[in-house]
Amino acid sequence: MRAMKVMNLKFVLSILILTLFGCLGSSVKKDITLHDGATFVKTSEYQVLGKGVGEDSAFFLLGMFPVSNPPNTELALSQIMEKYPNGKTVINIKIQKEDRAYFPLGLVSVVKVTADVIGDPAEIKEPETRKK
Repeated sequence: MRAMKVMNLKFVLSILILTLFGCLGSSVKKDITLHDGATFVKTSEYQVLGKGVGEDSAFFLLGMFPVSNPPNTELALSQIMEKYPNGKTVINIKIQKEDRAYFPLGLVSVVKVTADVIGDPAEIKEPETRKK
């Protein structure tokens, strides 16, 4: 009888531990927003310089109390533009919001922005070749 109680206790504890740690680091995608561009592009003579990714996050203690500023989409976009100094604007913008649970500490809310950076081909400087 005692062995049966110990076995049941071990089973209940293992299920409890698996349940608690199963939520650790999991993420829930809330929504995805698509935009054509950040600004109106008057010409079709531009060059795609590359694809960039930026993200910003905020931590909520116990999922309710904000510890940091809320996630900022503009900050994520500026991270993309920092990687391409010759870039003028971004197109094909995808904004994804998700929550990452860190049980029992809290919740991290993340905004991830993916976009193509474009620029004027005339302003892009080619690297100079060394003279021999």
